[in-house]
Amino acid sequence: MATLSRQQAEEILYEEARILDSRRYDEWFAMLTEDVIYWVPCNGEGTDPDREISLVYDDHARLRDRLDRLNSGLAHAQNPPSKTCRLVSNVQVEQTSTDSAAVTSAFILYELRQTRQRIFAGRYQHRFRYQDGRWKIQWKKTLLVNNDEVIDNLTFIV
Repeated sequence: MATLSRQQAEEILYEEARILDSRRYDEWFAMLTEDVIYWVPCNGEGTDPDREISLVYDDHARLRDRLDRLNSGLAHAQNPPSKTCRLVSNVQVEQTSTDSAAVTSAFILYELRQTRQRIFAGRYQHRFRYQDGRWKIQWKKTLLVNNDEVIDNLTFIV
């Protein structure tokens, strides 16, 4: 397997955005490794999730629970579900080898829920691992520009 190219990284990130905007959570879960970490720090860059407060800090099992609730239709905070549209850009492969890669990107996420519109912006940091014949997400850190402000109802996947 060759190293991850910027074009390949873009295709993975665009696919992830499309799947999440379509609320196809089981497909997104299939994009993850079993040791995945999904982290949304608050109050800055986030250096140590074990010592800092996080908006979200989920491992594989917690993500499965979160997605099961979202899929059930019984998640009160997502009833009705948010409509989202993500724009991903400025994709850069920071580090790559034959079985792992670190990728950064910028994003804007538009959300509409019960006539309320919100816009989130920030940076994604992904780590990918080549596994089972494809690149999978091993780690996703979402750095929101406004992560030092009050953010209510962040119950969808950012």
